[in-house]
Amino acid sequence: MLLAGMMAALTKWPRLLVAGDPVTEAQANDILIRSNPRYLVSNDRSWTALVAREYGIPLDPHGGLDWKAAAEVFERLGVLHLNHLANHRIMSPTIVGPHGWCAWDGRIGCSTYNIGKWPTREDVQEDLTAIAAAWPFLRMDVQLVTDEGDGDLAAMWQVADGHAAFVEPGDPLPIHDLTDTAIMLRLFTPGAERGVTLNRLRQALAQVRTKKAHASNEDPPQTSAERDHA
Repeated sequence: MLLAGMMAALTKWPRLLVAGDPVTEAQANDILIRSNPRYLVSNDRSWTALVAREYGIPLDPHGGLDWKAAAEVFERLGVLHLNHLANHRIMSPTIVGPHGWCAWDGRIGCSTYNIGKWPTREDVQEDLTAIAAAWPFLRMDVQLVTDEGDGDLAAMWQVADGHAAFVEPGDPLPIHDLTDTAIMLRLFTPGAERGVTLNRLRQALAQVRTKKAHASNEDPPQTSAERDHA
């Protein structure tokens, strides 16, 4: 009967709840570069251009990313293909702003945003299996609550030692909603779609590129600063 209580539909936008052990900032760098969506979208055109430059991705005539070039860069960086559990910590045009289950300071957890739309348990299991395999040091509980957090606890996983197990849910993790003040600040504060400093992003990208280059016995690509002084 392990799964009997968890067969109700997850609904259109279930709330994602995560609580886990913190990771180091170096580990967070790897997680946040490689679990970012395989796109970069923001209404902040200046930030989009700065981030694209750090990634080495050219812009299209409309100021967005050249998607073919972007796909190649994301592949070289080892960015995962995730259905619903990407971290949006570099930029995000959504009402909640930059968000995710991992923070740049290494904290693991979230409770203020929903995933969707219409996710399935299989989709989420696929994401968590990939996440656990990529970062076997992660230890976290993951829950989904139906109806944008107002419904029932419908699914729970435990991630540890490189595996993601679908388990009988325990007590629901705390849910926090953004205040009206926080939403207004997000909507009207310049730079609110930016989730990281340019220096930290540059450091994280260099770390991931160096790790990938060492794994393939290649020289890491030049950073933007190195290109400027070449």
